[in-house]
Amino acid sequence: MGPRSRKHAVSHFNVMVVGFSGVGKTSFIRTLIEALMLDEQERQKEQEQEATKKRRDSVMSETSFVNMEPEGPIEKTLKPYTVSREIEVDRERVLLTLIDTPGFQAEYLVDKQLHDIMKYIEHQFDLTLAEESKVKRNPKAVDTQVHCCLYFMDPKKSSLDEYDIRILKRLSNRVNVIPVIGKADQLTLAQKNRLKPRIIQDIYNKIPIYGIPTQEDEEDEDEDDDEDEDSIKKPENLTEFIAQFNYDEEDQETQIILDYLKVIPFTFISYEDEPDTGKPIEIPDVPLGRDFGWGTIDCLSQIYSDFTQLKQVLLSSHRRFLQLDTVERYYEQYRTEKLTFKRATKLKSMDLSSQKILKDLKDL
Repeated sequence: MGPRSRKHAVSHFNVMVVGFSGVGKTSFIRTLIEALMLDEQERQKEQEQEATKKRRDSVMSETSFVNMEPEGPIEKTLKPYTVSREIEVDRERVLLTLIDTPGFQAEYLVDKQLHDIMKYIEHQFDLTLAEESKVKRNPKAVDTQVHCCLYFMDPKKSSLDEYDIRILKRLSNRVNVIPVIGKADQLTLAQKNRLKPRIIQDIYNKIPIYGIPTQEDEEDEDEDDDEDEDSIKKPENLTEFIAQFNYDEEDQETQIILDYLKVIPFTFISYEDEPDTGKPIEIPDVPLGRDFGWGTIDCLSQIYSDFTQLKQVLLSSHRRFLQLDTVERYYEQYRTEKLTFKRATKLKSMDLSSQKILKDLKDL
C-alpha cells in the first residue's frame, strides 16, 4: 500500500493573478496553459518509444480542468474564476489551480475590490482551520490556500503609484506576492532596465513581498549580535543586499533565492491570439509569439521576457518554498489572529455575563 499511496499523492499549488484592468492577467493564464501543453507534447515525443504502453492519465488530461477551460477570444475578466490542471513536475504530480480576478478599475472601487480578494484568501484559511478543528479530519481534504499571488503592473507607469503600494501592502499580509510587469512588449530594453530598479526600490524594505528582505528581518539579525549592531551598515537597495553574498559559496537554497531576486520584477509578454478562437496565431518556428510585421517575438525566449523563468520559479524551484511559507507564515499568522480574537470575544462575553449575574444578585 505504501508505494501505491505515493503514486497517487497529488500536491496542490494555487496561484492567483491580481492587478489593474488591461495589464495581461488573463493572457498570462492562457499563455501558461499553452506553454504547459507544449511541455507535455515535448514529453510525449520523448516517450514515443513506449507508445505501445497504455498512456498514463497524468499531465494535461482534458478532464483535469476543475471549473472551466479557457476558450474563445481573450476578453476582460468580469467575474473571478479558477482553472485547474494536473501536471507533472520533477516526477511529482501537481494539481495547479490558477485563479483569475477582475482587474481593478475606477480608483474609488479599488478598496472594495481589494476587500473581496482578501476575503477570498482568508476564506481558504478558514476552510483549513475548520478542517483542523474537526475530531475526525477528512483525509481527502483539498488544499485551497492561495500559495502565491502574481501582482501585474502597468508597463506605462514609471514606478509604483499610491494604489499599487496600497494593494501590495494589503496582499503581502496574507499571501506570497511576486511582482510582474505585464505587456512588456510595450517597453524598449532601456525602458525596462530603468523600470525594474524603480519598482524594486519602491518595494525594498517597505513591502514584505516574497523573497525581499524587510527592515524587520535585518533588525532581528542584528539583535543576535548587539556588539556589531552599530558597525553593520544595512544595504540601501536590493543590489547591495545581493552583493553581500558570495554566490559560489552559498548553499543551493540560497542560490535559488538569489537567482530569483536578480530577476524580479518579472516581465511578461503574452502570445498573439486568433481573434475568433483565442488560440496562438501560427508563426513559423515560433510556438507562442507575436508578429509585428517588421519582426516576431518568441514569448518563451528569455531574450524578450522573463516568462520562462517565472514559470520555473512557480512550478519547480520555488514551489515548495511558497507552499511552506503559506502554511508556516501566513496561515499560522491568520490562525493566531482568529483564535486570539475568538478568545478575547469569549472572555468579554463571560465578563458581561458575570456583571449581569452580580447585578441580578444585587437586585434581589
